[in-house]
Amino acid sequence: MRKFYFLCFFSIILAGCRSAQKKDFATPTDAIINASEEGDEKQVAALIAKGTPINQKNAHGYTPLMSAAERGQLKIVEMLLAAKANVHVTNNFGWTPLMLASVGGHTEVVRALIAAHANINYRTRNGETALMLAKRGNYTDTVNLLKEKGAR
Repeated sequence: MRKFYFLCFFSIILAGCRSAQKKDFATPTDAIINASEEGDEKQVAALIAKGTPINQKNAHGYTPLMSAAERGQLKIVEMLLAAKANVHVTNNFGWTPLMLASVGGHTEVVRALIAAHANINYRTRNGETALMLAKRGNYTDTVNLLKEKGAR
């Protein structure tokens, strides 16, 4: 009987691991956004090579660049920028990739977005800027970089 319970337990664990390994997404956009969030460089590269739209938004108004910027995934951000991702896009709340990186204090991502000509002084509907968001989080390095590049 113990052997039976062990086999059942092992089967459940194995099934859970397999389902965690392979995720099915409703759209290619969902797949590349997820890979961008997770920092899966190999998957993002494969999806870009396959022609997956990199500027298409999901239901929350996020693009792969926004998701990568928010999570501080520098290598993914660089890959997406090289593939011509739109740095000026806004999500459903009016936030840009630069704002999403700034609110998390992801200084190197902020640097990459500024180098790609992101609008450093863009304001949301509420009047917030990337600099304000970085200040709110007390991200000194990010604040200093934004000020150095002309943020107000």
